[in-house]
Amino acid sequence: MPAALNGVRVVELAEGRSVAYCTKLLAGLGAAVIKVEPPAGDACRRAGPFPGDVPNAEASGLFLHLNTGKRGVTLNLEDASGRALLLALLAETDVLVEGFRPGALDALGLGYAALSGRFPALVFVSITPFGQDGPYAHYAGGELIAHALSGYMSITGDPEREPLKPYSSQIEFQAGLQGALGAVVALTAREQDGHGDWVDVSALEAATFLLGGPAQVAALTDEVRVRNGTRLIGLPPRYFYPSTLRPCRDGYVHAHTNIRHPDLMAALMEQPRLAEPDLLEAPAAHADEIDALMDEWLAWHDRGEAVLLAQELRVPFTEVFRPDEVLADAHHAARGAFVELDHPIAGALRQPGPAVRLSATPWRVTRAPLLGEHNAAVWGRWRTAGELAQLRALGAI
Repeated sequence: MPAALNGVRVVELAEGRSVAYCTKLLAGLGAAVIKVEPPAGDACRRAGPFPGDVPNAEASGLFLHLNTGKRGVTLNLEDASGRALLLALLAETDVLVEGFRPGALDALGLGYAALSGRFPALVFVSITPFGQDGPYAHYAGGELIAHALSGYMSITGDPEREPLKPYSSQIEFQAGLQGALGAVVALTAREQDGHGDWVDVSALEAATFLLGGPAQVAALTDEVRVRNGTRLIGLPPRYFYPSTLRPCRDGYVHAHTNIRHPDLMAALMEQPRLAEPDLLEAPAAHADEIDALMDEWLAWHDRGEAVLLAQELRVPFTEVFRPDEVLADAHHAARGAFVELDHPIAGALRQPGPAVRLSATPWRVTRAPLLGEHNAAVWGRWRTAGELAQLRALGAI
């Protein structure tokens, strides 16, 4: 059964989470992705976790996660011979995904202006912290900066503490997601006019695009949203609360009221006070009292028990899982959310499965490549084995 992007050829050029995540998604949808690394390897290879906590460039958990489904080659873009090989590869490529600072590829003769003139059907995807133009375009950027400048950090965390950055690299992954979407859209448009396009993705704009409600509130009213900790505070006159994280006997649950029947929380917890009119009409004004009443009941229940009792009354409680519990969750197992892969260095791996499910086409997951694993297969189309050995000795590949 052919995959959705079967026949689409993608070249990944540059290091970083955003670019790698973008092409991981395209590979999962069936595109043939070639990852081009510098001869010393992608910087992600030096990031953990590592099996047994022993650093190994071939066994980085981050690299193995971000690069499933790809073939891997090495190339030195500073070397003229290396650039010649890249141009030969791009002549039969549909999508180039890169993450260099604006202007860096232009200096090497590999920017959009040069490549679009040479390969007019090429879709050129650039993923950078701030985009290709604007006052910030040439600033150094990263995950923390995107969270700060997008406004996300100002509304994340406890109200009495400093702003908080969410865990991991969510904005970089969001930028990669937008890059993959842009590539697919550009390929669709190319079917109509035969021309490629330049997909300019800014990680900051990917974050700002997600800001949603707080940005709308600021634009339409005089209110500026602030940090509310674990509490979800809605718009007046009706505050959609209680919706918060609360401790129970063995961890935390997300406790959310049934908006249409808020009195059900009182029945669940046998706390008549939770159904009294003043609390139901203005729950945010009584947030601390509501928390205390919920905590009395939750202190006697484990997470699973609390969720089961709540769901029986259609009160949408949810357990807060740890990462190891996510891996063991029966729902994920039933849907094949994780797959088992075998890696020659790292051994048996459990990797995320489908990011999106299409009924007629499968999601493809194969292991990440070793460093330069496919040099002979890819570059050998234009150079003999002897020439490749010489290029390797010169540091061109």
